[in-house]
Amino acid sequence: MKTYYLDDGKRVQIDDSKAIGTGGEGSVYKLKNNSKILVKVYNKRALARMSNIEDKIKTMVNNKPALLEHKGLTIIAWPQRVIYNDLGKFVGYVMSRVGAKNNLSHVITPGLQKKKFPNITWYDRLVIAINLSLVTSFIHKNKCVIGDINTSDFFVYPGFEVGVVDTDSFQIINNSEIYHCNVFTPDYTPPEVIRAKKNSSESVLRTPDNDNYGIAVLIFQILMMGVHPFSARIKNVMGFDGNAINYCMEREIFPYSNPNISIIPPKNTLPFSFFPPNIQKLFKSSFQKHKANIPRPTTDEWVSALRVLKDNLKKCKKNKEHFYPNHFQKCPHCIREKTKNYDFLVKHFGSISTKLITYNSNGKKVVVNEGKVVNNYISGAVYALKNTNYQFIKVKNSIMKKIDVEDRLKFLSKLQAYQQLKNYFIIPDKLVYEKDIFIGYTFKKTEKLFKLSTFIKSNKINKVKITDKTKIIIAKNIAKMFIMFEKHNINCEFSQIYLTKHLNPVIPDLVFLGNPEGTPKRVLFSREDYLPQEYYMMKEYKSYTEKIKVEAEKLKTEKIEKENAIKEKNRKINESIESNEDADEDTKEENIDQKNKETQNKVPDLADFSFETSFNKLPHEVKNRKIIPPRITEYDSNSINSIRFNLGVILHQVVSGSHPFNGLYNNSSKNNSFFIKNNIYLHEKSTPTADIVENTKLMEEYPNYIQKMNRNTFFVSKPTKIRRPTAKEWRKSLDKLNGSLRKCSDSDYHYYHKSF
Repeated sequence: MKTYYLDDGKRVQIDDSKAIGTGGEGSVYKLKNNSKILVKVYNKRALARMSNIEDKIKTMVNNKPALLEHKGLTIIAWPQRVIYNDLGKFVGYVMSRVGAKNNLSHVITPGLQKKKFPNITWYDRLVIAINLSLVTSFIHKNKCVIGDINTSDFFVYPGFEVGVVDTDSFQIINNSEIYHCNVFTPDYTPPEVIRAKKNSSESVLRTPDNDNYGIAVLIFQILMMGVHPFSARIKNVMGFDGNAINYCMEREIFPYSNPNISIIPPKNTLPFSFFPPNIQKLFKSSFQKHKANIPRPTTDEWVSALRVLKDNLKKCKKNKEHFYPNHFQKCPHCIREKTKNYDFLVKHFGSISTKLITYNSNGKKVVVNEGKVVNNYISGAVYALKNTNYQFIKVKNSIMKKIDVEDRLKFLSKLQAYQQLKNYFIIPDKLVYEKDIFIGYTFKKTEKLFKLSTFIKSNKINKVKITDKTKIIIAKNIAKMFIMFEKHNINCEFSQIYLTKHLNPVIPDLVFLGNPEGTPKRVLFSREDYLPQEYYMMKEYKSYTEKIKVEAEKLKTEKIEKENAIKEKNRKINESIESNEDADEDTKEENIDQKNKETQNKVPDLADFSFETSFNKLPHEVKNRKIIPPRITEYDSNSINSIRFNLGVILHQVVSGSHPFNGLYNNSSKNNSFFIKNNIYLHEKSTPTADIVENTKLMEEYPNYIQKMNRNTFFVSKPTKIRRPTAKEWRKSLDKLNGSLRKCSDSDYHYYHKSF
């Protein structure tokens, strides 16, 4: 036993045979006959190093927080009395014992957690995180800063209450006197404190905001089963591939919101989407690039957010120990117990989650359920809005890079043409922003739409198989829409058309449509095999004119080179004459011999040679004449003929089930653009060497007026005077065809023309 003395002279005896804890500053012992009271005794080196420790402990003793215990449990191991040795020198202090046996590392470290807290649930983890925040909040309200946040100084009771030890390292301010916290644990210390310590030997003034960083790290580890928020897989960075906590902390790179694809979360962690958006936001605010004027989330904010999360947890039906956030439709823990593949879990969580995210629309909130995709259009996914009769489309980043969607929507909204065609378009209501950056727009809720291309492949709408007659009705409705398009010079592509369950066409992606003024220009998505003959003629004519220019330039260059060669030859002759007037006969003979040899080896010039010709040419001889393509210098995708070509292609695909230029040439497969470019009409009488693909209705199966409409659409006889059938003519012909159909006696889905 060893004896110490309180400030009033009373003796304090400790059991010094075995310390219950020893550190760099000293040891902690139990009080004799009272294990609930502990005594911390500093070693000589610590007392010599910490010159003001006695004053600090006295200040703490005289300024005890109001709450040190709760329901018989010690919450804060605060100094209660100062103790001295028998020489009257300060050696330590007396404090109440935190009775919990396990510190926070036993919750955070997976291996220790299985031994110390084998039955802990995610609900319990939330309780621990809330209690940790509550205790820290209480300390901050007493004008103290913990400073050295770490897992060893927080203990967890069996009921998940949290107690704090090593309080003598806290930063305490008493009037004008500041007792600094001079120790820190790197994994829980914010980068600004670490930088300040590196740059100066003086003590750093800590703030509650510094503590908020360390507490956020602990909360993340508690809820993410021990994974540190800055643990990451780093590829192609200094040749390192693995977990690099210090690297990410120093550069303030939070891997869960980091745009750099080389720095990503570790494989053994839960996806960040496990947390609801408000919790994600708190973590991002805690760990992303810190600005001095923007404080991190406080412990009170964490308490409030975590309580809401706890009160709205769902319980797994298969495993009663599984609790999870309510934005999931299925239990995420069940699948995680089967795999820890992060990349797989990211996709899986996305498929089972309901994400409510708040965006801004002209100062008003727009709450989007991003876990519920209503439909998918070319421009992006459609989501439901919370408690409204509107939906939201989030435009893809790839589309944003191609066009300025925001400016285009503002431009199109002013055009009367689109306002007059509301039955065929999904008209944007409000533009939506995230941090002042345009991301999409809202529109009035629509019925379920079905992509036209999908319908053609499956011959079904909403799992219902359709008849040949139904296809003609759909074609008539599309022709009716194109009547309006022709009036306003608006064009659309096959891939942009969707159908309602009532078989009416709808264009959901208004942003891609052509517009009457042509400014800003429309975006073309279709392949070249969906472009008309004049497009290829324009390309061919431009190629021809370019070739003529190149040839003219080549002839010009050759002429100059020839002229220069003649000049050079004359110059050499003159030089030879001037320098060889007295040349001897032997030299002249040698020159003559050399010229004779060159003449013998020279290839004869056939430029002036020609055979005699007869008036009668052989049958196989072909006249070699220069073909000049039609003089088509420009192609307008919004021209009347372009619109009518698109209409013809779409109608053929709806009624016949295939692209009108999808065929064979001389029994070999060719792409669609081959037939369009070469102006080959896939009709047995017109082109015997070409045939349309199988499983497609032949033109011969339709009456002559339909065949004529198709020929006038898909074959160009006069390139400079193209005139394709109008949408009105198509609708009239289809109406006539519909009235002359007969139902097949063997199949409910087949119809045929009465002439058969």
